[in-house]
Amino acid sequence: MRTLFAKLEVTPNNYGLWGIVNFAFLTNGVMVIMLGVLLPYIRAEHALSYTQTGIMFSAHQLGTFCAVLVAGVLPYMIGRKPSTLLLSAGAALGLILMVFVQPLPLLIAAFALTGICRGALNNICNVITADISGNRTAALNVLHSGFALGALVSPVIVFLWVFAAGDSGWKFSALTAALLMAAVWGLIARTKLPDLPPKKEKGASLSFLREANFWIPTILLFLYVAVETSIIGWFVLYFVDVGTLPRGLAGLVPTIHWSVMAIGRIGVAVLANRIRNKNRALLLMALVSTLCFAGMLLSASPLVSVLFLLGIGLGMAGIYPTTVATMKGATASISLGFTVAISGLGGILMPGIIGAVADAHGIATGISLVVGASFLMVLFAVFKMINERKARG
Repeated sequence: MRTLFAKLEVTPNNYGLWGIVNFAFLTNGVMVIMLGVLLPYIRAEHALSYTQTGIMFSAHQLGTFCAVLVAGVLPYMIGRKPSTLLLSAGAALGLILMVFVQPLPLLIAAFALTGICRGALNNICNVITADISGNRTAALNVLHSGFALGALVSPVIVFLWVFAAGDSGWKFSALTAALLMAAVWGLIARTKLPDLPPKKEKGASLSFLREANFWIPTILLFLYVAVETSIIGWFVLYFVDVGTLPRGLAGLVPTIHWSVMAIGRIGVAVLANRIRNKNRALLLMALVSTLCFAGMLLSASPLVSVLFLLGIGLGMAGIYPTTVATMKGATASISLGFTVAISGLGGILMPGIIGAVADAHGIATGISLVVGASFLMVLFAVFKMINERKARG
């Protein structure tokens, strides 16, 4: 473990904080992926349409958007720790509401509460990791590997509860996630987060909003989040409704996907210092994921579809953390807040669009929109490479 800390250039006095930040991100992964796994059960229990299901998950993304936008400013007003505790307090409540409430508006509110917590933890964990690590590319990939690990474990939790308690097991799964999120809140309440620098010294200027080297990677992340949200929110339902996999096995699809994501992110973290041209690596990852998406949708074979899913996970593994790590000034609270907030719009829009298209033309057509978003991600990876070459002269 000390060897890992040394490679990430984390100082001994920050070991405890680093551990809490990574546990929070891992638990965030458990919660977020579990929502996608639980959607077929919630949809069946409440007889929801695809559009209503998409709106519900869009509410989660809207909560994330609002949280990360506020998280860029609120710490300067009331402090980093109080703002984090305030924004992350509703996750456990949201998960509990999903189990016990019936009206659709309350379910939408429950998903929004989990999104607010997700956004707050996403912002603070990325910022703290960059602050306390001298090797931020590797550290951010390790951090996001924790999210992938939580995503890997999450469907297994649901599978075991459903196996033990039948279809009602999804409710025990949600309550398990609620307990974990409450534990994260308690740990953050006990720790001491680093103070923020004066606003004028770091992150106060909005001049980055006029720069192409902010907008190009931000739009790339917008598309990435749209694609990732589609995987989280729709893929289990897609495999069930097109008949590729039965519901029990389809629920383990995120485990397959995120196991590869975890391996890929750890690999990127290990190789971070050896990858000289990170923009070329981003383009390669975007191309692999796009081709695998297209292959998966064209395949009718369960085995081939799962193999393409593995390729998607491998291709997407390092896109988000590597893009953030290569953005100039992206780890300032305000600039990162804008980046994550704007990119989060992709996650807000895509679930609802897919749901509406699925109601009108079928779930397969709705999911096919992901290929288009992934192709645009490839184009913006190219734009990022060209823009930075021009900047270097």
